[in-house]
Amino acid sequence: MKRIGKLNIILLLMVAILTGCWDLREPNQLAFINSASMDLTKDGKFEISSQIAIPAAIGGSLDGGGSAGDKKSFHVVSATGKNFMDAGQNLQTQLSRQLFYGHRQTILVGQTLAEYGISDFVDMFIRNPQSEMRSTIYVVKDGLAKDLLSLEPNFDPFTSTELVSQQHILFMKPYYYRNFLTEALSQGTNPLLPVVSMTPLKKYVYSGAAILNKDNGLKLAGFLNTQESFYTNWLTGKQGGFVITSYVPQGKGNVSLKMQKLDQRIQVNLVNDQIQIDVLLAGKAAIVENNANLDPTTRKDLQIIQDEFSQKTQKSIQQLIDKVQKQYKTDIFGFGEVIHRKHPKKWKNLEKDWSNTFSQLQVSVKVEIVCKDPGQTTSSIMGRP
Repeated sequence: MKRIGKLNIILLLMVAILTGCWDLREPNQLAFINSASMDLTKDGKFEISSQIAIPAAIGGSLDGGGSAGDKKSFHVVSATGKNFMDAGQNLQTQLSRQLFYGHRQTILVGQTLAEYGISDFVDMFIRNPQSEMRSTIYVVKDGLAKDLLSLEPNFDPFTSTELVSQQHILFMKPYYYRNFLTEALSQGTNPLLPVVSMTPLKKYVYSGAAILNKDNGLKLAGFLNTQESFYTNWLTGKQGGFVITSYVPQGKGNVSLKMQKLDQRIQVNLVNDQIQIDVLLAGKAAIVENNANLDPTTRKDLQIIQDEFSQKTQKSIQQLIDKVQKQYKTDIFGFGEVIHRKHPKKWKNLEKDWSNTFSQLQVSVKVEIVCKDPGQTTSSIMGRP
């Protein structure tokens, strides 16, 4: 009886092993996609490109053998199609390994496709169970997204890895595809995607942010420059810090602050049944460069610096909001979402025509910057008179 019992256990284990591994593929049968891009060709065709890891060039970590040497760490392949999976099938015909999307780190969208609108090309990222929702997503300005995939990375084996690291270095919260999806499906917010572009030296650089209008097929409405993107991310809680430089007239020189601990609050007020928005921003900063004739260790001079930065930043953010309201008419600040949460009944009347209402909305901005660290010296090292 004991032998029969042991035999049954062995048979059960064999069945479990066989059934569990029947449909699995070995790593050397898979093509691991690190980054994917979407473009619109000159003749109007939808094109996808994939950056595929070459395991032997990165120490054979995926194949279990090989050496890095001087081999290229990735290969880029492209194909056109009616949609993402149709193009993906055409791309698969070029490879001897099965495409695997589970390790994808980034999704790049070329500017031409963004101008056309990407609403018809994003379903796969939600529906396909292999799709990685934590992929960071970018718009590539002034060029094709696939060209950026071919750039040689500076430090890491793949450009996609460096792009993810760059957001951390710039104190930005990683913008994943799931964040894009949340904004695209929200009641009163439009997606604001980070932007990268290529330099003449064939390197990439962070270039600001792209505004997509979800009420118009997720078409590109316009761009924000780098500083404007930092301000917008501050307002929406996506920025952990940044460096800001300003000329201080009373000190006759420039001062640079490293902004830290950024806080934000959006208040909705009903005045005579009209919506008014009050934006309150606060930040703590450290003085990292002082070329002005001011001593930040004294209360008087420190207050001059704080007031100057608070007022100028307040003016810049007010101008930014006015620009987005009048030029783009697209709510990227989440004002509609705040109204939806705090005044749901009022929102029902505003939702259908929110773009026009947003463009005429009364918005006031208040900024308070406090310098907690004056640096390691007193006045400017040059000792200006």
